[in-house]
Amino acid sequence: MKGKILDFNSEMKSGHVRDENEHKYPFFIGDCKNPQKIKLGANVDFEHDGEKAITITINDSVDDTTIQEENKSKKLLAVKSKKNISILLIAIVILTLGALIAILVLSDIQNKKFKDVEKRYESEINNIKNFLNKEDCSSAVDQYKQASNTRNDLYKYGRYYSIESHAEHAHAIDIAECFVSQNDFTNAVEMLDIKTTNSIDYLNRAAIIYAKAGDSARAQQARNKVREIIP
Repeated sequence: MKGKILDFNSEMKSGHVRDENEHKYPFFIGDCKNPQKIKLGANVDFEHDGEKAITITINDSVDDTTIQEENKSKKLLAVKSKKNISILLIAIVILTLGALIAILVLSDIQNKKFKDVEKRYESEINNIKNFLNKEDCSSAVDQYKQASNTRNDLYKYGRYYSIESHAEHAHAIDIAECFVSQNDFTNAVEMLDIKTTNSIDYLNRAAIIYAKAGDSARAQQARNKVREIIP
């Protein structure tokens, strides 16, 4: 009976042959007369016992059709593998671009929010100036408190004003002097904080306000701090 080798597992030392009628039979290497010639697609003469191929003689010729089919299969697998890799790379690129776009969008949103808060802060500072020009001390201090809250919002976006720089920027000492001009020493003193500043101008002005308010102890503290800064 004639046929050809369909497959062979070198580890299991077994494979399959197919006869001319397309019947498939398993075989073992021990059933081959010349096992050194085992090759996929090789033509064989064999017999069978109803279940497996026996007395197998492997001829030198190989079925070209089998080789071509095998090569074609390998090429198809290679093409499919490359296609899958290409699809994976495209997916990675799309995901990466999506992530970058999302980051840029979020960054733009955050930047816009920061600019809006910064504009609000500067607007509140300008309002303080206007209220002071009108000698409206109460409105100025209310706006000062609002600006202090906005300062905290700016900190969330990475912009930091120290208490000292905020007090200077938001005219805290000017508001205190506004209250002094109206003999409202209680509110004037509440605006002062000599512990958090090293501004000589601020400390000298605060000393005068404390003195006018009758708080000689803190007036002296302000003067002493000036001496520490300028021995």
